[in-house]
Amino acid sequence: MLVNSKLTIYHKGLDEETRLETWTRFNYDNVWFFGGKGAGIRKGYQDANDVEIRIWYELNDNLDVSNFAIGDIIVQGTLDLDIAEQNDLKDYLIYNITSINDNNFGYNQHVHIGGK
Repeated sequence: MLVNSKLTIYHKGLDEETRLETWTRFNYDNVWFFGGKGAGIRKGYQDANDVEIRIWYELNDNLDVSNFAIGDIIVQGTLDLDIAEQNDLKDYLIYNITSINDNNFGYNQHVHIGGK
């Protein structure tokens, strides 16, 4: 298992009473984070801002795949900041989740997240 980073995920929800969006923060200490902002020679401009993330079940006790959804916010590192809207993260480099795969079988079980 490769581990090179920590991660904060902001999961978007809806308050049924107020009909306003809510953001629940999840922090993970043992993740593999690859990619980032910028142009890549091999990937071209379209895929240059992609990130690939693997969060290992074995190394993250609080890992639950239902805490992720397409469009949720990814921030590399650990943030203790609770937010009311995405704009609250304007001072941080953020990505949005574009794909989620729950690889919960075999050896090295993990959640694989793609982001842009």
